[in-house]
Amino acid sequence: MGASANLDFLRSMAVLMVMFDHLCRHYHLDRLGRVSVADVGIFGVLVFFVHTSLVLMYSMERSALSGFALVKNFYVRRFFRIYPLSVLTVLAAVALHLHATGRGIDFGPRPGFLELISNLLLIQNLTFSASIVGPLWTLPLEVQMYLLLPFLFLWKKRSFLRLLLLWVVCGFLGHYPQVIPGLAWFTLLLYIPNFLPGVMAFTLPRRSFIPAYCWPPLIVSLVTAFVLFPGRRSGGVLCLLLGIAIPLFKEMTFRPLRLVSNKIATYSYGIYLGHSFCIWFALTIFNSWILFLITIVFLPMALYHGLESPAIRLGTRLANKVSKPRVIVAAAAAQS
Repeated sequence: MGASANLDFLRSMAVLMVMFDHLCRHYHLDRLGRVSVADVGIFGVLVFFVHTSLVLMYSMERSALSGFALVKNFYVRRFFRIYPLSVLTVLAAVALHLHATGRGIDFGPRPGFLELISNLLLIQNLTFSASIVGPLWTLPLEVQMYLLLPFLFLWKKRSFLRLLLLWVVCGFLGHYPQVIPGLAWFTLLLYIPNFLPGVMAFTLPRRSFIPAYCWPPLIVSLVTAFVLFPGRRSGGVLCLLLGIAIPLFKEMTFRPLRLVSNKIATYSYGIYLGHSFCIWFALTIFNSWILFLITIVFLPMALYHGLESPAIRLGTRLANKVSKPRVIVAAAAAQS
C-alpha cells in the first residue's frame, strides 16, 4: 500500500484532535455540552496507535528483510525516529523550567533525577513518573509496542482470526493492571487492543470498494461514538472497526485535502510534541493567536528539517548497515 492519502488524513485527524483537546484545556473548556473535551484527545491518541502499527507493518514489508536482520533494522530505525525529538523536548522543557500541568505546560520545579531519566528513556509508565510534557505519556507505550511489532510481522501463522483472538484476550487482561497494583508495569496491555487493529488492517486483503468520500465521515462518526460513549472497551471496539474498515476504502483523490493531509502528517510528530510549547509561548505568555498560528506552522517544520529528517536518514544508514548479511559485509571489506 505504501504512502496513502487515507492514512495521511487519519494521522492528521489524530494529531489535530489532540491539539484541539489541549487548546480547549488551555481556555478551561473541559466540556462542550455532554462531551468531555479530553475524550476527543484520548481518541486521537487511540487512532494514532492504529495508524502507527499499520504503517510500520508496511515499512517492514518494504524492507524485504526477514528474521533477526529485520528485527535489528526495525529497532535501529525506530530509535532514531522517536528519541532525538523526544529528548530535545524533555531538555527544552527542563531548560525553560517548564512542566506539564492539567492545562498544558507552565513554569514549575525542575524534575528529580528519576523523573528526568524516565522521560529521557521514555519509561515513565515503568517508573511511575510524571511526563514532563503532557504528550510524552504515549511514547513509552509506543516504544514498548515496537518491541512486539516485528514478531507480529514475522508470525508465519498470522491471520485475522488469530489476531482477533489475541485482541479479545488482551482486552480481557487489560482490566487487571488497572485494579492490581502489582501489575501496573503491564499498562501496555490496556492499549494493545488499540494497536492490534493496525496489524489486522495489514493482514486483511485489500478490497477497496467503498467510495473515498465516505472516509472522512467514517472518522468523524468514530470520534462522535467515542465521545458519547467513552471508555477503554468502546475505544478498543472502535479501533477494531477502524482497522477492519481501512482496507475497504478507495483512496481519496480530492487534491487539496490530500495535500493538506500530507503536510500535516509529515510534520505531525513535531506538531504533537511541539504544540504544548506553542500554546505556552504564544497564548500564555503573549496571548496572541497570530503568534500561535505562526509557531504551530514553522516550529514543526524547523524540527522536521533540522532534526527529524537528518535523524531518519542516519537511522536508515545505520539500520541498513547492521542488517546486512555478514557474507556481504565481509565481501565488501575485502574489496575495499
